[in-house]
Amino acid sequence: MSTVAFVGAHAFVLLALGATAWVAGRMALWRFPLADGAERQAVPLALGLAGLGLLLLGMGLLGLLSRGALLGLLAVIHLAGWKVWWEAARRARALRADPWRWLAAVAVLAVVARFFILALYPPTAFDETMYHLPFARAFVLTGGVPFLPDLRFPVFPQLGEILMTGVLALTGQDVATHLVQWLAIGAAAALLIAWGKRISTPAAGWIAAALFLGYPVIVYLAVTGYIEAELTLFVTAGLYSLERWREEGREGWLALAAVFAGSAAGTKYHGLFFVAAFAAGLAVAAPRGRKLRSLLRFSAIALMVLAPWYVRILVYTGNPVFPFVPRLFGASAWTFDRILQTGLAERMAELPRLPWDALVHPEKVGRQPPVSPAFLLGLPLVAIGAWRDRRLRHLVVLALAYVLAALAMPPDVRYLSAILPALSLVLAVELTSRVRGWSGAPRTAGLCLLCVLPSWAWTGYRLSVQGPLPITARQREVYLAGALPVWPAVDFLNRTRGSGYTVYALHVENMPYFADGRFLGDWNGPARFSRVLPLLSDPDSLWRELRRLGADHLLVVKSSGLPLPEDDPAFPRLFRKVYSDGLAEVFALAPDSSRISSNIRRM
Repeated sequence: MSTVAFVGAHAFVLLALGATAWVAGRMALWRFPLADGAERQAVPLALGLAGLGLLLLGMGLLGLLSRGALLGLLAVIHLAGWKVWWEAARRARALRADPWRWLAAVAVLAVVARFFILALYPPTAFDETMYHLPFARAFVLTGGVPFLPDLRFPVFPQLGEILMTGVLALTGQDVATHLVQWLAIGAAAALLIAWGKRISTPAAGWIAAALFLGYPVIVYLAVTGYIEAELTLFVTAGLYSLERWREEGREGWLALAAVFAGSAAGTKYHGLFFVAAFAAGLAVAAPRGRKLRSLLRFSAIALMVLAPWYVRILVYTGNPVFPFVPRLFGASAWTFDRILQTGLAERMAELPRLPWDALVHPEKVGRQPPVSPAFLLGLPLVAIGAWRDRRLRHLVVLALAYVLAALAMPPDVRYLSAILPALSLVLAVELTSRVRGWSGAPRTAGLCLLCVLPSWAWTGYRLSVQGPLPITARQREVYLAGALPVWPAVDFLNRTRGSGYTVYALHVENMPYFADGRFLGDWNGPARFSRVLPLLSDPDSLWRELRRLGADHLLVVKSSGLPLPEDDPAFPRLFRKVYSDGLAEVFALAPDSSRISSNIRRM
């Protein structure tokens, strides 16, 4: 397949996914008044993604996550949405008379095309291949939504993963799952365009979207299989809906805010914070005489949306926020002994450095791509905007509260993604309000390009490092071998054992997705490292424990510094080296305690 055909095929998948979600959302909002422009596109798209997630979960609970059933669902959505398509065609004909809209669309496509190409590289992000994609693959293979005990997190709020499952089932391409994240980030940017226009000027909306897309970490989340992109979309859509409710008092906007808040919680546990924060905001902002009714209405809808995800977790584990809060719900094999390496006091002391570390010290905040320099330079304007404008103040207060709450988790710049749209909006509104006559298109376009430049430059750097886009199976193999040094060892097991093996891997937690067989070994879970590491110096005990866990192979990385007792006479009797490439070694466990010869295969 040529590069053009490969890119074109995935562009079609993106359009099909976006159209399906938008039609579904637009049908639900058919009689709901939406403003023309970005609001009419972004709000139904966000609602459609949330609705599709619940539909796919229901299909999974019934064991119907198959390609045939999913194709039937697509057909039903588009046939039922014929009125939506008719309206869209009518509006498209009207747009032909507005060349400036087409010019703006071409300019946007020219900017984001580079980001789209980056999304088409094979998956290699750590958490993506550790559990996000393994979940999606298991859901496709089983047609259901099973508990997966071999993963670091056997069950989670999984709206993001279930959307990836639908794409994976229909296309058979793991690269295509990145398009879910790409679409979510694009929808969040479109919401900023609509939001800025409503509370300030069209220029503010476009600049807010450009600031948001100018964060390299946001582009990274849009082109990899993390699920922060969906969380960011639902939080932004929920905040936007709350703002519209404050403006108009229309109960439909309050219901939408609840749906999006519940969907954020259905995507990631972090979303529970926003459910509580939105409810607290309602308790303060709702008119007198309507506070209790508004709060109850919001809470009921949000709970209905998040309940399927959390009831499923509760049924499997007895803990609705598994594996956290073990003191309340009881510990399990998946409970982490310690989540943080530093105490809360130390984290609070480091808080003032967070913006600087997020920009220049990625090793301190999760080793992710940085934020934009605008994040650091714009903080004073954000503070001024919060002081000056009550509409912006609550956004900044929410962002600060979220950052403080996130101190309970390991430091990671990804966690900031949910509040970056709101902060971008505040900065854009304050920036444009301080310059008279800012509404000029050339000036706005120039500043937008400047704002998006950091991620544009970072994307160019990543494309140069990653090399040509892998199109063929052989090119994919070469790419994965370069990006993941342990991949050739796992590939050897796949080629020689198929799916009929169980490998215990030491300190290779990010490889479960690539193993066709069963993959064991992590810091928690029934096969946690603490059961194996103390036995490395005793071949007999090591062999017995690995056999007890069900493993028939052992994979070690030579650079990990874990010493194997290969000089012990008992070791070659129990462990036969079957693969070594200088970076990783694979040993086959003897079926019994009889001595077996060592046969090393080198690649």
